[in-house]
Amino acid sequence: MGRSNLDTAKRLLRRRKFDLAISILESYEDVYDGDFEYYLALGIAYLYADVPGKASQNFRNARGIKIKNPQLLLGQAAIFLRHGETDRALQYYLDVLEIDPGNSIAKEAMEFIRLYGDYTTICKWVDSGDIRKFYPPLGMNPDIIRNCIFSGLLLGLFCSALIVINPAERLRASSRTAELDKRFYLSEDELKNAVQLSVSEADFRIILSPKQIASSFSAAKSYFASGRDNAARVELNRILNSNASVSIKTKASEMAQLLKEPTFDSLKDNFSYAEIQENPYLYQNCYVVWDGTAASAVTLPDGGWECNFLVNYIPSEKKYTMDGSIRTVFDSEHAPSINEEKPVRFLSQIVIEDGAVFLSGRGAYQQLKGASLGGL
Repeated sequence: MGRSNLDTAKRLLRRRKFDLAISILESYEDVYDGDFEYYLALGIAYLYADVPGKASQNFRNARGIKIKNPQLLLGQAAIFLRHGETDRALQYYLDVLEIDPGNSIAKEAMEFIRLYGDYTTICKWVDSGDIRKFYPPLGMNPDIIRNCIFSGLLLGLFCSALIVINPAERLRASSRTAELDKRFYLSEDELKNAVQLSVSEADFRIILSPKQIASSFSAAKSYFASGRDNAARVELNRILNSNASVSIKTKASEMAQLLKEPTFDSLKDNFSYAEIQENPYLYQNCYVVWDGTAASAVTLPDGGWECNFLVNYIPSEKKYTMDGSIRTVFDSEHAPSINEEKPVRFLSQIVIEDGAVFLSGRGAYQQLKGASLGGL
């Protein structure tokens, strides 16, 4: 017998593929109408995806069918705990222990509330993700077992390869690394003459001291080495818009050419609308992931797509005050198909032309069903 869609979604939950599980479950809402396991699984998926409103709604649907279920009670207790409603959370944890006296999650959560149950600490745990330790357990991730097996095999292959691979290849790789270090090395002379002294300060957007220039250049190299290209670009922009010497600006520009375009998942440093508006040139060519609503969308003659993006304006999630609006343009290659009645998440690049700031769209995301973006 083949695996049901509900079983498939449950397996995806164990694999921590929450968005995919949600997509499958939402697609079969009519099929599983009135099914306790369906509502429980969808509630847990939304809880782990950081969409507590949707999680709570599905937990209530499940509770209308069955009340005394430890997984359900843990899920509802977690919702109250997230909101700082510790009294209600405690009652649900007591209900869990009445059904399952040895439940370790309920016991640990009650001890956490007793010792650290103030709202500020709870908010920090929600923000850091530590609160998930009190969520309904998902069980062992089958991918971990598989990956451990694969890792062991790969390690064996790697060790074998080290024996037979030409040592010259490793030497060339080491040489490339050394070449990069040398390429972006500031000499003593460059550090000593880090600023342009013969021009007016009015010629620059940012005035930096030699020490600040060296610090920004060092930070850019560090961010670049750790794959934080967005953060590196901010430091490089700081130098390029400053009174730094031509030599240092040239190296900063060369480093900027090596930065890569991120994806929704790979973007490590995001920036807010307010940050961009405060100092747009500091974030020029950086990438952002913003949620909001697309308004006044039009298809351009060249096949591109343009809209007025209302940042963080999401009525379906009770976000009625937008951070601001900004023109967003997608070229024909990246032009999305957007439902303007639903919220949208854009991956975009900050562009400045003739002093005007706008977004160059690179990717768009909307839920197939429902009016909530959820987590990525």
